[in-house]
Amino acid sequence: MRKSNRPWVAAVSAVAAGSLLLGGCAAGSDGDGDSTADVADELVVALAGDIDNFDPHTNQLIIYEYAIRELVFSSLVDYDVDLNLQGDLASEFEANEDATVFTFTLDPDAVFHDGTPVDAAAVIESLERAADGTDSIWSGRLADVQSYDAPDDQTVVITLNSPNAAFLAGITSIAIVAPSGFDDASSTPVGSGPYEFVSWSANDEIVLERFDDYFGDAAATESIVYKPVSDQQVALNSLYSGDIDIVSSVTSATAEQVDTDRAQIVEPTATNSLSLIEFNASGTLGDEQVRQALATALDKESIRDIAYGGDGSIQWSPIPESSWAYAEQDGYAYDLDAAAAMLEEAGASDLSFTLEIPSGFPEAEQIARVWQASLAEIGVTLTPNVTELSVWLDAYVSRDYDATWNVFNVGADPNSFFDIIMNPHLTDDYVSPEVADLAADALAVSDESARADIYGQLQEILVEELPIMAVQFTPIYSVAATGVDGYAVNPLGWPMLTGVTVAE
Repeated sequence: MRKSNRPWVAAVSAVAAGSLLLGGCAAGSDGDGDSTADVADELVVALAGDIDNFDPHTNQLIIYEYAIRELVFSSLVDYDVDLNLQGDLASEFEANEDATVFTFTLDPDAVFHDGTPVDAAAVIESLERAADGTDSIWSGRLADVQSYDAPDDQTVVITLNSPNAAFLAGITSIAIVAPSGFDDASSTPVGSGPYEFVSWSANDEIVLERFDDYFGDAAATESIVYKPVSDQQVALNSLYSGDIDIVSSVTSATAEQVDTDRAQIVEPTATNSLSLIEFNASGTLGDEQVRQALATALDKESIRDIAYGGDGSIQWSPIPESSWAYAEQDGYAYDLDAAAAMLEEAGASDLSFTLEIPSGFPEAEQIARVWQASLAEIGVTLTPNVTELSVWLDAYVSRDYDATWNVFNVGADPNSFFDIIMNPHLTDDYVSPEVADLAADALAVSDESARADIYGQLQEILVEELPIMAVQFTPIYSVAATGVDGYAVNPLGWPMLTGVTVAE
């Protein structure tokens, strides 16, 4: 039986997100729950950390993207559980032949949670906010828009200055915010999604309630309650006791401990989740040969065994194998003698640097320990610095680091990686006109094979110059109670919650 009261056995703190930066595309509704069974009114989900900013135009954390943005807001287009593009607010959409004009027909039944219609004027006003708003993280994806037009209340036409083959993929993550909610979006968000925001209690819970006037299929449960639980074992024990229904994300080590008589492990059909190291290419590690030496001293086989339980795919390319743009890269064979020789040649034999890690990610700390031990053998001092997420994020955004661990969910279109991860480097510490031009060229052609050739060149350059270093594509695990039905996780690692039911 599911418990009606939810006592918490341990205090939990909000120190980390399930994944850090967003994956460049969204994910749509999941499978249908069993509507004929006796089901609970409430779904309780453990998140790896808390959320304190609910504005979809400024919050860059994936934990926000899947927990709030996907449920509270709608976008013009979206992705299903297998990352196939589909309409969301747009019941129909089309692009012209050269991908410069995009036309969206809005669902006439769509309304915001404040009761106002989601018409063309409101959509355009929200897109303009995302393009020009203070601190908007999406301004780059809308920077080439020439005009927004509304031929009528149900039609939005977006015209670009130049072709962009990834434009539809790029706007899947751009939420349409009710104009009435612009000023208070960070604290009381107003969207048009299947759930509406009710409340947030810092380090305690976030409550969403089903929106009965939602234009799409009704959500399966009346409410979703998120609980921040940074300790995965605490979360798992709470699931066994009935206090939690779903643990959104767990490591390989935690997945191995799951009692499958009391819980079910849920995995996606593929993984786009990339574990990577980002270098500050203008600082201590500004020498390309030094970065290559550090890569040569990275024992990826040991990392996969220790940090990921032997699972996942070792790669040097930042594009997943399942992508049409993937090009295999040889990378750097683990060889400490060769690494030491490279450092000596670069005049950096006594190198010391710090690796920034957000707390709540044991796999990142294990990666650091493996790398630290190898580097120590050749006289290099690596100092891991584990900090709370807010501290880590400040350092990340300002590039105030030597190197940092990160996890990024590469979207269905490979441009997501270059848009979210590489563009900030290209405008700051890693100045490469060649990479910038190739990334732009990849957007200017619509033919997929031509785009794949360009992305192949980009992957080769990035592996050689190493502004970032892929560690591996990681396994994705979520855990659900045995009474949970209709639950799925997409290749980005995002829980799909709208169709989930929980047996009483």
